[in-house]
Amino acid sequence: MRPYRRVTSAPGNEMTLIACTCPYCGGEVKMEDTLLKGYCTYCGRQIINEKAVVGKIDVKMDRSSETVNTLKLIKYSMYDGDAYTARALLAKAMQMDPNNSDVWYMDAVLDRKNANTDLARAKQFPSYGIFTEQDVKTYRNFDNSGSQAVFIVTIAMWFFILVACIPIAIIFRMFFLIPIVMIVGFVIVLGSFMYKGKHSHNIPEPVFEDETDAAKQAAYNETVEQKADQK
Repeated sequence: MRPYRRVTSAPGNEMTLIACTCPYCGGEVKMEDTLLKGYCTYCGRQIINEKAVVGKIDVKMDRSSETVNTLKLIKYSMYDGDAYTARALLAKAMQMDPNNSDVWYMDAVLDRKNANTDLARAKQFPSYGIFTEQDVKTYRNFDNSGSQAVFIVTIAMWFFILVACIPIAIIFRMFFLIPIVMIVGFVIVLGSFMYKGKHSHNIPEPVFEDETDAAKQAAYNETVEQKADQK
């Protein structure tokens, strides 16, 4: 980014302009030094001025819309049970804006070891309304990690017992043990499978107000067009 320079206005006018480069398109933007926000005259996107204590002016991008979209993608990934993608997107969201409660509520779900710290930190920041404290309870077991662990351990134990039972049955000529172990193991595995299905997450599909409003508006516009065509 090019250095900023001051552009003095006409004689008799005390207004001072700041000349800088738009972080989006690279165009030169001139703004009053007292303004906190402005718009690029080339691409029309909003940029923000933040004046430091020493009088230095920094220009940074308004990434709130990008942050909101990323938060939505994280919530969709959690809904799909994709913890890997959710963690990767959460790291990106934290880099863009760590000063919102949504990212810390999400981190409380994805990083359970530090959940209490994340919950306390989330209450210090405003929210985008994408992921709330109530969502923490809803998505706590979004990846079914607990039921999956029970299912895998049960199958492993059954396989180990079956393998150990075969040589014992052969040595002591107790061949009836093999079908008994197989039947018992099958019943246990079936029970664990049913447990896994019963404890699978029942999370409603994410719905966001802005998307709902847009869908309603699109449906309304379509209805109006259909009525106009009928006339």
